[in-house]
Amino acid sequence: MNRKFEQRLVPATVPGVRAFGLAVIAAAALLAGAGVIPASALATTITPFNLTPTGIAPTGITIDSAGNIYTANYSSNNVSKITPSGVTTTLNATFTDGPPNAITIDSAGNIYTANLSDNVTKITPSGVTTTLAATGDNPIAITIDSAGNIYTANSISNNVTKITPAGVTTTLAATGDNPRAITIDSAGNIYTANYSSNNVSKITPGGVTTTLAATEDNPIAITIDSAGNIYTANSISNNVSKITPAGVTTTLAATGDNPRAITIDSAGNIYTANYSSNNVSKITPGGVTTTLAATEDNPIAITIDSAGNIYTANQSSNNVSKISAGGGTGDIFAAPPARPSAPTAVAGAELATVTVAANVVSMRYGAPSSYTVTAVEDASKSCVVTVPATSCQVSGLSSASSYTFTSRANLNIWQTAASVPSSSVTPTLAPPSAPPAPTVVAGDGTARVTVAAGSGNTPASYTVTASPGGRTCTVTGAAGSCLVSGLTNGTPYTFTATATNAGGMSSSSAASSAVTPRPTLTVQRLKAKVGRSSAYLSSRAIVTLAGKITQRATTGSGRKKKTWCKAAKTATAAGSYTLKCNLGAKGRSHLRRQALKLTVTTVFRRSTGAAVTKSSRLTIKRSR
Repeated sequence: MNRKFEQRLVPATVPGVRAFGLAVIAAAALLAGAGVIPASALATTITPFNLTPTGIAPTGITIDSAGNIYTANYSSNNVSKITPSGVTTTLNATFTDGPPNAITIDSAGNIYTANLSDNVTKITPSGVTTTLAATGDNPIAITIDSAGNIYTANSISNNVTKITPAGVTTTLAATGDNPRAITIDSAGNIYTANYSSNNVSKITPGGVTTTLAATEDNPIAITIDSAGNIYTANSISNNVSKITPAGVTTTLAATGDNPRAITIDSAGNIYTANYSSNNVSKITPGGVTTTLAATEDNPIAITIDSAGNIYTANQSSNNVSKISAGGGTGDIFAAPPARPSAPTAVAGAELATVTVAANVVSMRYGAPSSYTVTAVEDASKSCVVTVPATSCQVSGLSSASSYTFTSRANLNIWQTAASVPSSSVTPTLAPPSAPPAPTVVAGDGTARVTVAAGSGNTPASYTVTASPGGRTCTVTGAAGSCLVSGLTNGTPYTFTATATNAGGMSSSSAASSAVTPRPTLTVQRLKAKVGRSSAYLSSRAIVTLAGKITQRATTGSGRKKKTWCKAAKTATAAGSYTLKCNLGAKGRSHLRRQALKLTVTTVFRRSTGAAVTKSSRLTIKRSR
């Protein structure tokens, strides 16, 4: 007998975990990240859905956002669709690729089956069937992530196949012996329940495999909660194992006879489909087990919808049981809302604009009101998309780093698990922030302008602009000063600055205080005073900054140059200073005989820069 077919017929080796809606129920930890417990649960009953037929030997089950149930029918080699009202149709007549082992669905409503013929079939909502890609040997369980990548657990080749949305197939990694179920967490790690080696394998997105922990006997189904705890249904030991993220294993509780499938609700309750006892067990997070309800013959797959209804695919009675509200024992919480698909990100200046994918509406928790976007590399960097907006900006990012982003949908009291990350983007450098208003010292037709950096990125240079007139100067470096020349003395000016770096130019600073350029040295009111007992020159020197003022009155030139008087004054600051140059007795004596034709030279020496000289001629008439 063909080994693959023999595996399918042996009851202890039939697969358990199947998909839920737009998020894979086998990947039930793509669950609520907030861990909020729903406000109410529903009492249970078995409905006439039991009578709804499927194809022959349904071994997998999944559900779409409209509540339609799909079963993978192993022996009739087809897929059945059951509407919420219980009407059954055959979605496709037959597979050319061999019997379907397991089934899942994507956010667009496309159905995927893992087939005994070592490949995956895709069925569109309109019923068009294609062979998507080959897999490893005997793909017996299937799951899908929010980016649309398909994963199969291959029970004979002991590995996991990854199929991209474009149909590119790779072997992701090896597993333990005889992987029979598969799930995925919000970080993209894959977990398989390994039936023959009694353990769970963990495979990172990069394909690194580790044995996470041992389980009880023959784990055949797997799921995960919002805290990252793994649960396996163990078909021979009739119980559920719980494995913490750290790999600590405990037996959570007993189940009915021969549990083949497992799922989890939004309150963290575990449900198993018990193949041999024809019922469903409910296990609370605290490990209390009850028999929730009976099913038809040999329930082999299980799922839960967003209204709190449980469905089992019954292999031997060729139908689906629905366990729903209506007055039975126990209670059921809704399935956790699906997590969003991966967002897209576009880099900007030290920010990224992140666009989220619209999440599905939960029958229990409603439509998303907002999405929380978070940088994977720095969780402190986040933003919120408030519906109907579809994007937000994550700011404060480093231009030296690359970032990816996840999104969580916020639905009523529930926040979903994080999506898979976006593609990586690297922000550009942001321009500097506007510098503060510069400070200015006016000169003679000039102004020296000093600038400093604002609170943002360090500038590489500054451009200073005068108003009026628009004359400019440039400062190189993070701070400093430059000289604006060509200004008109006596005209008030203000100055602004813009800062520049590799990311661009800042906005303009506020204007400086107004200053008026003037000559550095101005000599006014130069005159002579000659009396009977004195003769001197008086003047007023106006300077625009501190320094030393000297004055000398001379006649002649060259070797015949004669100094008649000297005066000096220290200017402690800009201002007006009176100079008195005393001609003395020789000057008075000379003036009794003839006039005195003087060259008066006033020199201002600043602490830095060249000296400034002003010369004037003054004739003093003869005084008798």
